[in-house]
Amino acid sequence: MKRMGAAAAGIAVLGEVPGLAEVLQNSVNVNSDQSPVRQQPVDESKILTIKMPDYPLVYEGPDVVFHKINDHLWIGNGHQMYNESVYIVEGNDKALLIDTGTRIDHLDEIVAGITKKPVTCLLTHLHGDHAGSVQWFKEIWIMKADGVNPPRNYQGKINYIQNHQIFDLGGRKIEALYTPGHTADSVTFLDEQNHIAISGDAFGSTNLLMTCTLSTFINTAKEMLNVMNTKQIYYMLPGHFDGENAETSKRVFDLLTIAEGVLAGKIEGEKSSSGMGLNRRVTWQGVRFNYNDSLVR
Repeated sequence: MKRMGAAAAGIAVLGEVPGLAEVLQNSVNVNSDQSPVRQQPVDESKILTIKMPDYPLVYEGPDVVFHKINDHLWIGNGHQMYNESVYIVEGNDKALLIDTGTRIDHLDEIVAGITKKPVTCLLTHLHGDHAGSVQWFKEIWIMKADGVNPPRNYQGKINYIQNHQIFDLGGRKIEALYTPGHTADSVTFLDEQNHIAISGDAFGSTNLLMTCTLSTFINTAKEMLNVMNTKQIYYMLPGHFDGENAETSKRVFDLLTIAEGVLAGKIEGEKSSSGMGLNRRVTWQGVRFNYNDSLVR
């Protein structure tokens, strides 16, 4: 498959960016107005990766392990689905838990043992490997979308996220951006000050499963590319993060190129069985793009 250049497509893609480890390690102190120093690592082959064992292990249990990435960010990986990821993001006054994994017993107590700040639970979308442990929280925040039902048997309070809603944690603001494509309710959380975002499965963690039309995803990808450039979001941390699959603007551009090619009839995915009723797959540029023929519109 021939890849057209970003300039030819009229879409900007971030060029030189600091390495993932540098962005995470140089996270802004929540009391500071300064941005991290932009540094290009010497070994460019490693700019997209971090090794999770290099970061302190702060909790290890039967259902999840948590690593401390910096003073205000922790990544948990559950054991039910491949590297299902939950994130704790902290400010001066409050903290967020983004996603809850498939089955993490007493997740509320685990989180309370990591951060002493009041915690708000946000979901990137309502698939079971992201919303499977919501019962441990009295309130959750989700994106409302047609055809998407709240978690079954959840007894707590459900709040609905608005597109571009700001969650002010005290010295740190997280913006919710509606990013449908993988699902109709997918949302990505932007941490502009620290040049990162948390994207759930919106851009696939290298394996994008489409349940919306390709046109929907194309609009999402174009908006995300604009946001990443204007807000200088260098990396998105996905819903199944293993340290080597942070999402860059180039990855979003490559997914956009595939989606536009399929929609235009220039690319036809090979027949496959990816689950979720998807029957075709395109593999290119290190990503897999899974869709159903009925979504090519």
